[in-house]
Amino acid sequence: MYRFFMSFIIFILITVSGQAYSETLRVGVSTNYPPVIFKNNGEVLGIEADLARAVGKQTGMDIKFVEMPWESLETALNDGKIDVVMSGVSVTSKRQQRVDFSKPYMVIGQMVLIKADNIMTLSSKMSMYQSGRRFGVEKNTTGQHYVNDTFHAAKIIAFDTVEQAIAALKANKIDYFVHDAPTIWKYTVLPKTQDRELFGLYEYMTEEPLAWAVKKGNTKLLEKLNSALAKLKSQGLVNRITNKWIPLRIEVGK
Repeated sequence: MYRFFMSFIIFILITVSGQAYSETLRVGVSTNYPPVIFKNNGEVLGIEADLARAVGKQTGMDIKFVEMPWESLETALNDGKIDVVMSGVSVTSKRQQRVDFSKPYMVIGQMVLIKADNIMTLSSKMSMYQSGRRFGVEKNTTGQHYVNDTFHAAKIIAFDTVEQAIAALKANKIDYFVHDAPTIWKYTVLPKTQDRELFGLYEYMTEEPLAWAVKKGNTKLLEKLNSALAKLKSQGLVNRITNKWIPLRIEVGK
């Protein structure tokens, strides 16, 4: 009886230990933000995807990507359906009231996109403030908040997707499209996705750290993520991953 009891205890300990080592990290992503996070041939790719997998190796956790619309990520996090959001989330004071953030892994900002044949008339900052200018933004993004707060005399049109906004810009339905820097780089400097009809104004309009969001009060996971990120930075892996997906970054006025 004693031998059976001890064997049972050892079995339980091994099982629990194995579960702890193979803990699954449910990573919430919205795969419509290349090169930060996107999907190709059924595979989740991009900066965040590579970082998530690197965190998995550092921590011994299995990574499970959970795809959903951008606007559903925070609710899913707070409802316990996912453990972390790794989807190009900018740290803002409003978001910090609702979720906890890891240390930033990258700093970007909002940039402006125009049609290449409008360089002479629309490329100066002064022209942006003229009454009646038409700005395109993606719904529920920091770009929308920035334009709403900054260009009070403008006509602002919010689109469901980046692709819809780009189409409107090329059709002269808007004058400017404001979005995160990686999106502007994608359409203007990355060889595979460059569109010569478009021109990026390569100056940050804002400064926004990108970080990972966890449920408010989940300090255990937050500490684990920050520890893994610190190791990845010290190994130079964060820079290698970002340079892999954004091999060319142009900054003017810095």
